[in-house]
Amino acid sequence: MSELTMLDIVMQSLALEKKAVKIYHKLMDQAGDDELKTFWSGMRTQESQHVQYWQDLLDIVKEQKILDIFDRPSDVLDELKKVGNNVDSILEKEMDLSEPANAFLTAYRAEFFLLHPAFEAMFFLMRKFTGDTSPEDGYRGHIQGLIEAMRKLGQNRPEFELIAELTNQLWDRNQQLARQMANIKQLHGLLPICMHCKKIRNEEGYWQQVEQYIGDHSEAVFSHGICNDCIEKYYPEIYQDMKNSKLKK
Repeated sequence: MSELTMLDIVMQSLALEKKAVKIYHKLMDQAGDDELKTFWSGMRTQESQHVQYWQDLLDIVKEQKILDIFDRPSDVLDELKKVGNNVDSILEKEMDLSEPANAFLTAYRAEFFLLHPAFEAMFFLMRKFTGDTSPEDGYRGHIQGLIEAMRKLGQNRPEFELIAELTNQLWDRNQQLARQMANIKQLHGLLPICMHCKKIRNEEGYWQQVEQYIGDHSEAVFSHGICNDCIEKYYPEIYQDMKNSKLKK
């Protein structure tokens, strides 16, 4: 994937989150009571934090630190643009949002469209850069907060319970797809390796130890041992003992 395409995907995702902030701002402004107004204000604040996630990811991509995980990035970008059109339709739709049922339906529609597998895939790869602050956890808490508030403030209608269940299932499925995309990564093609020291030249032209390169480009974790040839070369006495032991058997 070209750097430009990856930047386009992240910029589109960032634009989607900014639209989500507008939706929750609209819900807050038209809330029918103070309790709902406070809740929608909190959801808007969370979406603003999500905007910062994407801004951080944009900086990471510009520094070429994140891996390419999409086989067809142009298709992903087209899908996210369609999501943007759907979110725009939510913003433009005229509805009495002071009615809790209408307000929660609007929020669920927005979250349904925004739960795209590409989001979770990129967040999965961000873990190594975000430390203790996980975008995945932030999104899960956001969705759970919406479900709990719906049950408390949204009249607990049966159809909303079904929507909540489907939203949870969609989130779980997206996490599974994201891990599959992120874990099928990326050791393919020709790897320039030094014929003497066996270091690998990375995408930026620097030479790295094999362990570091593979660690940066996969989820593999190294454990170290020693092969028989190296035992014979560096520890001949131990090798001879091993050989004698085998002969005795």
